[in-house]
Amino acid sequence: MKEQSSFRKGSPGNSRKDYSKAWKNPRQVENYWTFYKKDVYVSKRTSGVPGWLLPLLALVLIVVLVFWAAPLAVARWQAAHRQTDEPGLATQALRYGEQTRVVLEPVADVFSRPDLKADRITQVLYNEPVTLLPEGVLYGYAAVQLQDGVRGYMLSADLTVSRDSVEPAGFLYKAIVINAVKRVMSHARRGTLLVEVMMGTVLYVDYRGAGVSRVLLPDGASGWISDDGIVLLPSDSQIKQPYQPREAFCSTALTFLQATTLENGQSVRGISMAGIIRLSAAINGMDLPRTRQDLYMAGQAVTLQKSAETGLVELEDLQSGDLLVLADPHDLTEPADLAILIDAEQILYARPSQTAIRLMNLSQNEDIWRRIVAVRRLFP
Repeated sequence: MKEQSSFRKGSPGNSRKDYSKAWKNPRQVENYWTFYKKDVYVSKRTSGVPGWLLPLLALVLIVVLVFWAAPLAVARWQAAHRQTDEPGLATQALRYGEQTRVVLEPVADVFSRPDLKADRITQVLYNEPVTLLPEGVLYGYAAVQLQDGVRGYMLSADLTVSRDSVEPAGFLYKAIVINAVKRVMSHARRGTLLVEVMMGTVLYVDYRGAGVSRVLLPDGASGWISDDGIVLLPSDSQIKQPYQPREAFCSTALTFLQATTLENGQSVRGISMAGIIRLSAAINGMDLPRTRQDLYMAGQAVTLQKSAETGLVELEDLQSGDLLVLADPHDLTEPADLAILIDAEQILYARPSQTAIRLMNLSQNEDIWRRIVAVRRLFP
């Protein structure tokens, strides 16, 4: 009789049956040896997401928070805080109407006629508002009136209808450029250049950071400027005269030393004596006319004493910062130009034949000295 297999617990047959479920055939060592020789390794399967992706996303999130979300939140908080302290700010009336246009160029010409060959009356600066006049002109031109009443013609391409960048209402501060040139950048740190603005340009600030300000530009974009080279004021305030206005005026005027001369120019890109006088006064708390003819009557008249021997004006009674009205070389009774007395006998001036502003000594330029027909004192 054939002996039956035992199925008792713990029997050898039962053990073989349990182990057979976990047992697998051994892999051939030749397969591993082939991988090794080919320098190929088998690793655990991953999700397929690159390891650098998460750090990159984190970096982008930090940049967004630092340069967009945080400034926006702070600006809104500052605006809300200011409105709480000054309830009238929220209801402040707009200053400019639908006929206002805003200058888009760092410096733009104003002509006597709607023609590029016409005389240049003056220039206007970036973000400066002008009023459109109801006058039919040639295509591409606009008849305008400046804030000081001067009228002329400008290229339509130099102007925009957007007024948001010049309305003080809603802005915390305004920045007035006091350097000859100031850069406006696309970002607070290491941005690209958006525009270079000139001395006297006014920009309105909607956010203040550590040493930088965000300003609204006439094309609707925002830019960033550093604190150096600007005066920062509340949006509805004006510059006050410094403690020593005459010295400050002369120091500012010397910024244009060696600048290229330009008939009726109003910036370091091309400047006239009238432009130097107006800009130097403006950033030191005094509004002056922009035309040479109007400046002949600026300030107060100074009584002139002439030497009996030489017939030259005595300079002892004059002060630094005084404006010297110079006559036409061919008609010594007709005012024709301006100079600034800087110190003692030194003046800031450019002869009609010269292409740059210079510092001259009257004792070495007697022909200019003889042309002094009047002196106007800006700072008594």
